Amino acid sequence: MPDFSLGKLLVLAFILAVVWYGWKYAQRVEAIRRALKEEIERRRAGAPAAPKRPAEDLVKCSACGIYVPSRGARACGRADCPWPR
Repeated sequence: MPDFSLGKLLVLAFILAVVWYGWKYAQRVEAIRRALKEEIERRRAGAPAAPKRPAEDLVKCSACGIYVPSRGARACGRADCPWPR
């Protein structure tokens, strides 16, 4: 009959945890490598990079104090808001 002691069970649990987290780490590293490889291949092929959004100027609303885009600002809902609805 096998002799199961608490110490042996703890060691087995530790070994299983190391294997599990090691596997997860290896999968994560592989996913990062795959993504980098695809990015390098995409750049070598001359594919355009994802377009970046241009920065916008913000202005502070005198009524509520939040910052809104200077172009296309909308009213915040307060009666004294300076922006059009």
